[in-house]
Amino acid sequence: MLRPVPMVHMRIQVGSREASAVTRRIASEGLLHLVDLAHGRIPTAGPGGPEQELLPAFRDLARRVERLAERAGIPLPELEGSLPAGEGDDLARERGILESEIAPLEEALEKKWRDRAAASDRAARAEESLGWLRRIQRAGVDLARGASPRFLSLRFGTLPAEEMGTLAALLEPAPFAILPLEPESASTLVAVAVAAADRARLEEACRIVSFASVSVPQDPTERDCEELERRSREAREEESRLARELVEQVEAAGPSLAELSRRARIGVLLLQAQAFFATAGRFVVISGWVPRESAEKMRRALLAESGGRAVVEIEEPEDLPEVSSGALRVPILHRNPLLLRPFEKLIGLYGTPSYGEVQPTAFFAASFLLMFGLMFGDIGHGLVLFLAGYLIFRYIPRYLDYGILLMEGGTAATLFGVLYGSLFGIEDLLPALWMSPLKDLPRFLLLAVGLGIGLVSLGLVLNVINTWRAGQRSLALFGPRGLFGAFGYWVFAALAARALIAEDASLPLWLILLLLVVPLVLLAFKRPIVRLLEKRTSSRRPAAQGTPGWLSALEGSVELVDTIVSFFANTISFLRVAAFAMVHAGAFLALFALADTLSRLKAGGPLSILALVAGNIVMIFLEGLTVSVQVLRLEYYEFFGKFFRGGGEPYRPLMLRASAAKGEIR
Repeated sequence: MLRPVPMVHMRIQVGSREASAVTRRIASEGLLHLVDLAHGRIPTAGPGGPEQELLPAFRDLARRVERLAERAGIPLPELEGSLPAGEGDDLARERGILESEIAPLEEALEKKWRDRAAASDRAARAEESLGWLRRIQRAGVDLARGASPRFLSLRFGTLPAEEMGTLAALLEPAPFAILPLEPESASTLVAVAVAAADRARLEEACRIVSFASVSVPQDPTERDCEELERRSREAREEESRLARELVEQVEAAGPSLAELSRRARIGVLLLQAQAFFATAGRFVVISGWVPRESAEKMRRALLAESGGRAVVEIEEPEDLPEVSSGALRVPILHRNPLLLRPFEKLIGLYGTPSYGEVQPTAFFAASFLLMFGLMFGDIGHGLVLFLAGYLIFRYIPRYLDYGILLMEGGTAATLFGVLYGSLFGIEDLLPALWMSPLKDLPRFLLLAVGLGIGLVSLGLVLNVINTWRAGQRSLALFGPRGLFGAFGYWVFAALAARALIAEDASLPLWLILLLLVVPLVLLAFKRPIVRLLEKRTSSRRPAAQGTPGWLSALEGSVELVDTIVSFFANTISFLRVAAFAMVHAGAFLALFALADTLSRLKAGGPLSILALVAGNIVMIFLEGLTVSVQVLRLEYYEFFGKFFRGGGEPYRPLMLRASAAKGEIR
């Protein structure tokens, strides 16, 4: 739990003919995290060639199938399972087969969609013309006479009543007539007539105002309502028939689209993987990481797939110079218990731990819940959070991690609510088993500072471990954030505690002297210790240029003082734990005062109850969010800043899954 799953490096050499089959087997096993040999910083013979052309083609085929399925409303299944033998061996041939199967399906469905859209468009045009004709006929206009006047320019259309004056002003001084054909409304049907010579003036004026023109058809059949009704009815019948045929065609094409999508996406997946490979003559070189416990299983599977014609080498990360130089990163795979997995995502917001450092998930989860409970302690609010988390956990599996976080946060808030004796802010029902944030403020402030000292100290200890594992042992012992700096921080913290805390509760003098002895011993024996460590690590890194002793001591002293001052600033930041606990308790006091004021009004009983319910809901949402942000801020800046190195790479094996986190190669 404190370290990631051990990884080993696997290098596979296989003939070009067996490359596709081996790639298929790698995807079926779902264990190998590929290293990009073709484009990365690891020296190889260079990338292969065919996949560079085939990969865009298969991506295009997959997108075409997805567009068809989306337009047809067909859900495509997830890409999972295993690959049948032989599938994906000849992707160039598979590309041609897919193209020959997708193109006719596209053409048939597209033609049916176009025909249905055309029928719908004809019906809509006929119905629109029919609507205008009936409005004009109800006004008593003889369209046979007004269709093509000889000396007039006549326009029919709709115009807002308030713009008729504007249209008249634009037409003046030419003679004109504006005739409303129906009662004035937001869109009044009007007829506008001017002399034939003033046609251009009329068109310009209609463009300026909100005039929606209605064209009067010249063909008498286009002005026949019965004919338009017949056309609309026939077009709608044709549209319905085409829609039924399209549904039948889509249902018949559903399995084909699912299969085509699966094959196209498998091609994309395999070609993405092969784009990571390197070629060396007639051989293909594959590099990747696999969990140590599964390495032998993976090796046997690849040898069986290639008929024993593959060379599989397994190496430990410590034996690879590329790992120590930083050119090759070991991917990170966590196997934390279910209750800790949601915290991995919160850590991921800050960064991905490197392979060699202590995994902080357990420390992060414990400190997160401790600080959340201290700041948000209330039995009622905790139970509400727990219930909300349980409902998400039970009924919305997509947000499972959020449900677990809410349940754990609610449990922490409930436990501290029991210690505070607070139930929805009421402190008279239950006795305080520990203390009250408002009544025991000095004690709570000391608790917050003590919590800060504990987390800062834990961060320094973890930094010593991480630095030692990274081979920087001299820095782990004598660095400002190493063992020497940690003891310096503890000595000053003990002196401050002895000066500020009551004498009966302060630290004994012998403990302070003991804390002071360790850094003095380290300082006295620094040179022989450093010389011994340099002998052990001289073969791993070049010797550093020598600097004068007095200058090194001066630089180290300044850096140490600056670092210890920053440690105390980090410690003081934890006072916000006490501050937000008091804010939470003070908000209850304000809410009860508001409810008491409302209860004195007429019909104030229901109003006060409503205020209490609404106030608690607002507090749970707003204060819960604020407290969570503050806890994350303390974790990221005051705790993680002491030891977290980051720069890790999540473990993403090549596998038949649609999930980007597990199946897509990046």
